[in-house]
Amino acid sequence: MNSRLCFRARSPQRRADLLRRAAGGALALFALWLTGMPCASAASAPDWMHALVNAPVPAHDDKASAALLLSETTLTVRSDGRMREVVRVAYRILRPDGDSYGRVTIYFDPQSRILDLHGWSIPATGKDYAVRESDSIESSLPGVENGELVSDLRAKVMLIPATLPGSIIGYEYEQELHPFLPGDEWDFQDSIPVREADFALNLPAGWSYRTSWVHHAPIEPTSPAAGQFRWSMRDQPAVKIEEGMPPWRGIAGRMVLALVPPAGGTPALSSWRDLGNWYLTLVGNRRDASPEIRERVASLTAAAATPLARIAALAKFVQSDVRYVAISLGIGGHQPHLATDVFKHRYGDCKDKATLLGSMLREIGIDSYYVLINTNRGEITREEPPGLHFNHAILAIRL
Repeated sequence: MNSRLCFRARSPQRRADLLRRAAGGALALFALWLTGMPCASAASAPDWMHALVNAPVPAHDDKASAALLLSETTLTVRSDGRMREVVRVAYRILRPDGDSYGRVTIYFDPQSRILDLHGWSIPATGKDYAVRESDSIESSLPGVENGELVSDLRAKVMLIPATLPGSIIGYEYEQELHPFLPGDEWDFQDSIPVREADFALNLPAGWSYRTSWVHHAPIEPTSPAAGQFRWSMRDQPAVKIEEGMPPWRGIAGRMVLALVPPAGGTPALSSWRDLGNWYLTLVGNRRDASPEIRERVASLTAAAATPLARIAALAKFVQSDVRYVAISLGIGGHQPHLATDVFKHRYGDCKDKATLLGSMLREIGIDSYYVLINTNRGEITREEPPGLHFNHAILAIRL
């Protein structure tokens, strides 16, 4: 099966990250298209950015294109499980190739919506510039191909001007989130040096949280008031990019946050077994066979003398007669279509094809199991806390 895009990440940003890495060279064309975006206007940057003008730049080598001066996230959870996230980010541009940090892309899907978006530039000399949400362009994710027919993931793209060495550029956005599983992630390390990173959590009465730390020792939050928690990092070194290395996000430190609602709410994942059980509830009876599937299984395996030959015959049918076409809308980013529908229409993505093959194997008495995969090798480790960082599905077949 084609190792393409089947699963929705925990947040729109994570989901887009998986998609982007599979997108290929079409992103260059997208960059050219952005040149037609509206221009920024002269307006003062906010006080929180001007407070960074004289901030020291963290230690870096002479190849660093920029430094992340501030990354601040405030996540507020409502009693119904919906969340509101406010993010502030500011960079100091150090080299001409740092201009890429002036291209801001915020992703959203049916489980999220962007409430506000602004960007600013404080040039080394001259007046400030401001970019409003109305100056951004809304787009589907560019460059996704090889079977991704329909996706509800979209992006707002904003260009911040004056991204020259010495300038400070920044942006702020507010987003409403209602994820399938209650949680979030805090990426406090980057491929450039980080001066300050903060994550604040506001919980309603009855809610609690659990944290898992990846590639960093746990730190305790401060708690200025009931239900309020704040984690802070300072002077995080850049993840050095080397040829042949694993994905740098699989090396960078981050905190994975699981939110625990009161009894009766959607539970947070505590273990990989929890994730497996959650996914099995999505699969349900989707592998149930129709008379037509049973008839095709019988005809495909009639001449096969051994169980392995029968397995190979069914696998060949799903590989060659079912086209790879992905339709990822809503929960369809995780949940496979019915095996009967995949068989009838002769198309589906990897989890759909795995579902049909599992259905056909069951008709000859062969057990099979879903295996969820992240094709970016090295990004998911044995120590990884349970989450939805997958973009492919295959079958494990009991011989």
